[in-house]
Amino acid sequence: MEGIFSEKSDVYSFGVMVLEVVSGRKNNSHFEFDRPLNLVGYAWELWKHGGALELMDPALSDSCFKQYQVLRCITLGLLCVEDNPLDRNNDV
Repeated sequence: MEGIFSEKSDVYSFGVMVLEVVSGRKNNSHFEFDRPLNLVGYAWELWKHGGALELMDPALSDSCFKQYQVLRCITLGLLCVEDNPLDRNNDV
């Protein structure tokens, strides 16, 4: 995706932003699962292992947001950062 800007790269960027807001972390943060990961990789690993809500910023748990709302945001973010641009959601 180097140097090629398109609707699909905009969707990817939106997905990263959603994951950053939900987690309270930047995509350049480093996470450890079974190997070093950025935010997007970490979110996918949590999702695959049924722990997506572990991504949630603790500050959100003290707010009026419900867990299902945060989970929907995480799902939306992950749909936008699919590896294959053709799999990314256009309807955001």
